[in-house]
Amino acid sequence: MTSSTDPDRLADPAVEDDWTELRHRADRAGVRLTARLHHTDKAIVAAGIRDGAPVVAKLCTTDDAYWVARRDQELAVYRRFDTDPPPVPAPRLLGYDDRLTVLTQLPGERLHDHRHLNTDLPSAAVDRLLDTLDRVAAWQPQLPLPDPVDYPARLADEHDTGLLDDTEHTALAQMLTRSGGHLVGAHGDPLPANVLLDRGTVSLVDWEHAGRYLPGWDLAVLYTVGAHAAPTLAHAITDRAAATGIDAAFAVNAALLYCREVRMHRALPHGAVRTDRLAALHLHHDRVRALLRVT
Repeated sequence: MTSSTDPDRLADPAVEDDWTELRHRADRAGVRLTARLHHTDKAIVAAGIRDGAPVVAKLCTTDDAYWVARRDQELAVYRRFDTDPPPVPAPRLLGYDDRLTVLTQLPGERLHDHRHLNTDLPSAAVDRLLDTLDRVAAWQPQLPLPDPVDYPARLADEHDTGLLDDTEHTALAQMLTRSGGHLVGAHGDPLPANVLLDRGTVSLVDWEHAGRYLPGWDLAVLYTVGAHAAPTLAHAITDRAAATGIDAAFAVNAALLYCREVRMHRALPHGAVRTDRLAALHLHHDRVRALLRVT
């Protein structure tokens, strides 16, 4: 995995405090930490060794109710993997406490270290990635996954906030009806940093958003964060959605994810990242409208 740093070279006092807490809890769990992988305002993640095998240790650093619930959901998903594993490589849960999660570490490099791609992908890698997501969509676990999205309510909310205009909302309501409301399994959040490539194998990590969605949700996630910089990926996604007859469901997913991305980036502090991402999303809006066949 990429983006690792020496665990003892952390200058930010807040990061130092989180690292100290992670190391303390990891020691109690029998994990020797070897590298910090990444740190956000919600968690710090490190690589380590436990019983001679590579592991990942994640410390939840927020008390925000939403992210605490997301961690609970992630633990529930990983627990079910013991008896009902997904059809793709995924981490296995080794241990946890109220803050710490210890998982097996999968081999491979991240598709990209940031939320949005900034370069195109080779067609062979694209095919392997989309094939992996198709296998997840075909997964039928013994106990149904949760249904995280109330589609009619979400469309109404985005219309009320002005992110969907009247024409778009009408078109999406029609497409939602056309999709039939059939839900399939999905990873839920296959952002580039949650995808690991190891030669011919694609693995998926961070399963806290796993659930049942309209077909094409995972494709739409990648389309939203990659279409502007990765035309090979974007064309392959839309071609696959059309070829498998899920174009209406994919369009609904893509529109909702576009709205979510705009809201997230509008909430960022003013700066280059916010400005550049919102500009890219403005252009992406045209792609979404093309999927809806509105002008």
